[in-house]
This record gives sequence, C-alpha cells and structure tokens, in this order.
Amino acid sequence: MREGRGREGLLISTLTVTAAGTDALSFLGLGQVFPANMTGNTVLLGLGAATGDWPALSRSATALGAYVLAAVALGAAVPDKPRPHHIRAALLVEVGLLLAAAVWWNLLTGRPTGAPRYGLVALAATAMGMQSVIAARLRLPGVATTYITGTWTGLSMGIGELLRRRGGGGRPDGQTARGLVVVAYPAAAFATAAAYTAWHNLAALIPAASVVLSALICRGCVGRSAG
Repeated sequence: MREGRGREGLLISTLTVTAAGTDALSFLGLGQVFPANMTGNTVLLGLGAATGDWPALSRSATALGAYVLAAVALGAAVPDKPRPHHIRAALLVEVGLLLAAAVWWNLLTGRPTGAPRYGLVALAATAMGMQSVIAARLRLPGVATTYITGTWTGLSMGIGELLRRRGGGGRPDGQTARGLVVVAYPAAAFATAAAYTAWHNLAALIPAASVVLSALICRGCVGRSAG
C-alpha cells in the first residue's frame, strides 16, 4: 500500500510539472492565457471583459470552455473508483493531445496567431481538464496538479497540526505529496520558461514528455479507492 501511495505521489508530481509547464508556455507564447489554472484564467476573463480586451477574453473563454468540456467528458467516462488501466488510458489520451499541440506549434513560423493560437489553447486546456479529473480520481488529500492554492493550504495546515501535536502522533496524511507539488510547480514553470526563451517552440515538447513519464509511473499506481 505504501509503495502504491509513493507511486501516486510521484505521479502527482510529474503531472504538476506538466500543468506548470503548460501554463508557462501558454502565458508566454499564446497570449497570456492559462489552460491549466482556471482560477487565474477566470480572473483574466473578467479583466478582458472589464477592459474591453476582447481577444484576451476570447482566449480565456476558449480555455475555460475546453477545460470544462474535457472534465465533464472524462468525469463521465472514468468511474469514481478507477482501476489503474482507467488512469493509464486517460494519460495516453492526454499525451496525444499535448503531442499534437507540440507538433502543430513547431510547424508554425513565428508566434501563433489567429485560428492556430485558439486551436493550441483549446488542445492544451482539453488536456488539462482531463488531467484535473485524473488527479481527483487518485484521491490524494489536499493535492491537485493544475492549481496549488489548496495544496499550499493543506501543507500549511499540516505543519500547524504538527506544531500543535509538538511533533507527536505522526505526519498528517499527504504531506510528502503536497511538499513535492509546491516545489515542482514553480520549478517546472521556471525551467519551461527558460527553455522557451532559449529554444522557442521546441519547449512545447516538455509537457508532453512529462505526461509520458507519468504514464510510465502509472504502470504501478493504484488509486486509494481502487484498493
């Protein structure tokens, strides 16, 4: 059981790298839009509406719509208590989406504009909507991959609980995974942004590669609810 939970913690970390990298790339290369972090993306949508920046609003709306549709579809397809093959199959679809986006992006000359930009945003947001369902189905308490506000809250509360117990009673459940996530998120954003600055469109391969690694890790993962 402990080995399975360890694999799931590692899986969550690699998925976090995917989400942070996708958001960093999209913000820098697709016009300041977040395909993974719907909290930030919804704020950008509201700002676009308030300032009359209709292109920004439409990009954020595209990301939000694709994300929600993907989450609805995968939520209907994957049971609440998934088996490992359910997670692996969903990850393979996510790999396909991100690889398609990376190849498309690299076939373009210059920074994407017009229909290609919206298409890339939609592909990335679809992948991230699926990933959010995958993370939710793994049921690691207080841990997500496409946003980390709740993860920071859970980590902070866990530290507070340890202080209240004065170090006794064991570590709160999920603290290791939370710690990995809050380190992986900014590190992945930094690394992907640096790669984009150096290699431009080739950096789009990083999120896809991270999902491939996630699928390999998931060969041995078991959901808590699937036990």
